[in-house]
Amino acid sequence: MDKKEFVALEVGNFAVVLSGAAGVALAIVGLAGIYPIVLMGAAAIAIGVSFTIAGIAIAAEKRKILTESTGSTLTSPGMFAFGLGMEFIAGITSIVLGILALLGIHPTILLGADVIVLGLALLQMSSTDARINAIHAGKNDKHRVAYDIAKATIDMQILAGLALITLGVLALINVAPVVLLLVSFLSAGVILALKGTTLGVRIDEEYNEANVTLPTES
Repeated sequence: MDKKEFVALEVGNFAVVLSGAAGVALAIVGLAGIYPIVLMGAAAIAIGVSFTIAGIAIAAEKRKILTESTGSTLTSPGMFAFGLGMEFIAGITSIVLGILALLGIHPTILLGADVIVLGLALLQMSSTDARINAIHAGKNDKHRVAYDIAKATIDMQILAGLALITLGVLALINVAPVVLLLVSFLSAGVILALKGTTLGVRIDEEYNEANVTLPTES
């Protein structure tokens, strides 16, 4: 991994963490009763940005893995094509529905559907992340702690995905929709922030190992 690639990945991870944290903050303020409908739409936009950037970052890493293993830059169906599509589409969907919600167009209905889509995306993302983590763990056993932390985060993604789907359905049938949607965006933001943080730790370790300067012989 060269420095340019490392910096690009770090910037992407920072953006994922930052936008996820923004979604968490907006959801907490909304749960406190301060403009909950408005902040619910804003949180949806922040989470959508985080999902979109995460999808792009994952796509870059998958392309790198495929290039290293086959020498080809083409992607294959399944893990590569569908994984990117689900994450990216979910992110764009959340941004669009968040904007519509801010305009006052059936906010609880649109964001209820949005939360279900985000939950499905988290489930798909967890599958893709698990495969990528297994590939890295199989190539290098020196960073076992980082890979184990990533695995724990992936397990949390699965639970959060199932929770978001459940909360989205409950919101659509009008069971405390504003509160449940804000809790959903809070959960999604926490998971995305954790995902970006754990991925950043692994990338740092791999970059530092790859760029250790060996002593020169005199």
